[in-house]
Amino acid sequence: MATPLIGIVEMQIAFAIALLGIYLGWSAALSRISGFYDLTGAARHLLYGIVTGMLFAVAVDRMVLAEIVLGRSWDAIAPALLLIGASQSMLVLVVVGRPRTVKTSSSMPYGWTFGLGLGSMQAAYIIVRIFDPATWDGSTGFGVFAIIMGGIVSATCALGSATISGWQGVRLLFGQRIAATVASSVLRAMMIASVVLSVFQPLAIILATPPAFYFAFNSAPRWAIETLSEPSRKEYRRAIRRDAISKK
Repeated sequence: MATPLIGIVEMQIAFAIALLGIYLGWSAALSRISGFYDLTGAARHLLYGIVTGMLFAVAVDRMVLAEIVLGRSWDAIAPALLLIGASQSMLVLVVVGRPRTVKTSSSMPYGWTFGLGLGSMQAAYIIVRIFDPATWDGSTGFGVFAIIMGGIVSATCALGSATISGWQGVRLLFGQRIAATVASSVLRAMMIASVVLSVFQPLAIILATPPAFYFAFNSAPRWAIETLSEPSRKEYRRAIRRDAISKK
């Protein structure tokens, strides 16, 4: 795997695009319940996700993307994908399954923001490879198409990772730890494969982008409300009623 040859400006653009996915993901699921969860805790888990996401991004770059460049078969790459997916899922299980987090019904928002951090750092590395003309012989390098593709990758990674992590948090509150961890491991592996393949074949991203957007904007807001603590849920309903009366 060649070392990235892009300049500092292109590198900054790549990371800026990746961080935009965080804004999109936070707005998608948590904006409706602003004030009904621990914002400080959510922000802290976002930072945890960013730090650990850098490590996983390097693993994906070295164990998956580099192997594709070298022409390895998918039979050889699939175990690495599953290993990375399982490692992320088990880490999310530990992070959102702590007794205090479960007691305060914070597993969903904490899992969501932790997943945003993971996804954004994964996107940053992938975007750098899209911008880098030395990644593979067919690369066009930095340009308008690469920037657009980077935006799609950023949104897909952020929303996809956050959705899977948030769903894990929801299932954990209902006592489904093992099943959710296994299922999320497979889903993460599929998402990573789709995003990495988009470096070489942009159309591969459509395997992950539509589901990521659909569940992030349709299911995640409902999960966030359903997993609020009982006092918070009552206060949320009162706020909705007051808002409806005010509008009328």
